[in-house]
Amino acid sequence: MSRRWPKTTQFHELTLRRHDLTCHVCGSALHHRVTRRRCVYRFDGPTRVACHLVRCTNPDCSAYNQLLGPEEERHVAPPQWRIDWDLLLWMGFRRYKRHWSIPQLQAELRDTYDVTLSVALIADYLRRYQTMVAARHQAVPQLRQAYRDVPELVLTIDGIQPEKGHETVYVVRELRQQRIWFAESLLSSATEEIQAVIRRARLVAERLDIPVCGWMSDKQEAFVTAIAAEFPGTPHRYCANHFLRDLAAPMLAVDSAAKIRMRHKVRGLRALERLCLPSPPAFVDTSERLTPTQHQGAAQIVLSYCAAVRGILNDAQGGPLWPPGWNMAYALREIGQSLERNLTCSPTPITSLLKRLRGFIQRGLTEYEKDQGRIATTLGQVLMVWALIHPEPGRHHAYHTSFQQVAEQYCQAKDSTTQYIGQLMLSFEAGLFCGGEALDLPEDNLDLERWIKGPKGHERHITGRQHVGLRMVAEAPTLLPAFDAHLSRNTPFTIDDLLPYVDAAIPASQQEAMTRHRMMRKARSKKNEVAPWNSLKRTINCLSHGVISNRPSLSSL
Repeated sequence: MSRRWPKTTQFHELTLRRHDLTCHVCGSALHHRVTRRRCVYRFDGPTRVACHLVRCTNPDCSAYNQLLGPEEERHVAPPQWRIDWDLLLWMGFRRYKRHWSIPQLQAELRDTYDVTLSVALIADYLRRYQTMVAARHQAVPQLRQAYRDVPELVLTIDGIQPEKGHETVYVVRELRQQRIWFAESLLSSATEEIQAVIRRARLVAERLDIPVCGWMSDKQEAFVTAIAAEFPGTPHRYCANHFLRDLAAPMLAVDSAAKIRMRHKVRGLRALERLCLPSPPAFVDTSERLTPTQHQGAAQIVLSYCAAVRGILNDAQGGPLWPPGWNMAYALREIGQSLERNLTCSPTPITSLLKRLRGFIQRGLTEYEKDQGRIATTLGQVLMVWALIHPEPGRHHAYHTSFQQVAEQYCQAKDSTTQYIGQLMLSFEAGLFCGGEALDLPEDNLDLERWIKGPKGHERHITGRQHVGLRMVAEAPTLLPAFDAHLSRNTPFTIDDLLPYVDAAIPASQQEAMTRHRMMRKARSKKNEVAPWNSLKRTINCLSHGVISNRPSLSSL
């Protein structure tokens, strides 16, 4: 990347000479031929590096026309680089370990080290660093070193899609060492595409010469088929959390609808709060307004109750074992009981306001109670099934037998929801109890989603977005291994760590994904909003002048 240095730049001088002055082909002496000068940024300031290039003195040697540079040049900065290794390692560690942003890196370099680099240049070098770290993390020698004491492997695969229409990132992780092996961004989730990913995992395991004792994933048909084809006879455990989500789906749908109706009935909080203001707006009915003498303490009680109810209504947290509507109704009952205790005391200036608030809560609870019995029945079934797939030590077979009996009983029930639970249990049975107690596996396959929260945590706090992010998808083949490589490191990589991988190339799948995302970003750019109209105007102008062949002009129409 070419860039002119300012004429006022003060450079430090660094001269590099070759130590080995013997030709490796014919053994003749090597003499100095020319000096190559280049300028790079270092921590101590801009530096002009003078590299003495030598050539063989024997005209008959096949290496006569080959110029050889100093051995130390690649340890200072590889060709075409404008920063040295120390600066690159410094930026890479803070970017991928501490998750600094590029503007933050730029400001720190400028303020502390007087190094001025553009955002685009820093991003380019970080992409090179990311590729080198990923290549090292996935190299077979590094994998063999990491798994030298591991007798068997347990692999897991999972996919994450940030938004509809984008690629899905499929990541293969090894659970014994908690290490990401590789990631692929696929446009299709067809069995053939997934089988290619599973086949790559089989080739890595064969190079390590360590047996794979088990797989873990959700019950996606492509996963089941591909793993059975590439790893015949290997136990394949299904994720218990995915099973729980499917199990509780009908109950959560009913709970969500009941929760929405309940929230719509709890109205009027803002009107109560306006009555407690020292000077309510003119449009507020002041018949129940508190007097200034009553305002200081009494109004705060009403405002606190209203704030507590609003906080409960805005809380949508929950899950299959704790439905959000169920939690909301329970919390509102607690507020209602507190109001009842206060209303049993002697009347106060805020008694009428508290009664109105209690009425709001009772209307909402009455609406939720229409479906509460149904939700409670299904929730009890879900809790019982969830307990059956977590057997106590030594009782795995007994729990498996009970699971089969409950599934068959539910399949014969008259209730459609209970029948759905029974059929789902039978479809998941083979994977939930596969391998028995001998196969030591975690209960779910959510490690990838939990792991993703680490590198994306700072951006989540800023933007509030809960998806994985488009950059994580487009650059997944190198970005995810680079993040994984920094998890266990407390110090930056050294030059010797990354120098063997300085020529590593970005995978073709990542190049294609980045090209697609670049086109998608350009297509949705606001600069293109007037493009259709400009195109139409050009077409009309061409037609009016008869420029477009095989079409009559507008004057002839």
